[in-house]
Amino acid sequence: MAVLSIIVGAIITVGGIICFFTPFATFMAAGYIIGIMLFIYGIIALIRSIQKRAGVPAYVTSALAIFVGFLAVFRPGGTLVIDILILVFIAIWFIVQGATSIYISIKRRKELPGWGFGLASGIFGLAAGVLSFIFPQVEMFAVGILMAIFLIEAGISLITVGSIYGDIEQ
Repeated sequence: MAVLSIIVGAIITVGGIICFFTPFATFMAAGYIIGIMLFIYGIIALIRSIQKRAGVPAYVTSALAIFVGFLAVFRPGGTLVIDILILVFIAIWFIVQGATSIYISIKRRKELPGWGFGLASGIFGLAAGVLSFIFPQVEMFAVGILMAIFLIEAGISLITVGSIYGDIEQ
């Protein structure tokens, strides 16, 4: 098991390094990954719903996940729609987070000694959201880099766990 963990960790780390140097391609692959995950999730959820004799909402959400995952992966342009939705959701999240942080910082400035940091964070979040709508290619680059960093970290973690696990077995 330790050897397998080290091998998979090395493959994931190399993949993360490749993704780091190709952040736009990495981001564009996110639609496929999410589509595959939705499809698999939908199948598992449907099986569990049948086993547990769940209600109609469980069957509907399972079928919807299978349908959306299938469309995302196998319909031309399906992954592009998901990629665009990722950009929109991230931008909206930045805007909502920024506006909320600004509101709370101003409203509670007498109670919060470091309210200025919350206000600055909110302003940066709001600006990041607006800029994400204006310059989506920058957001694509950032998401691609973050995915690469995650893969590198996950790979190194697997290698470390495999190495430690191998030492424990001996």
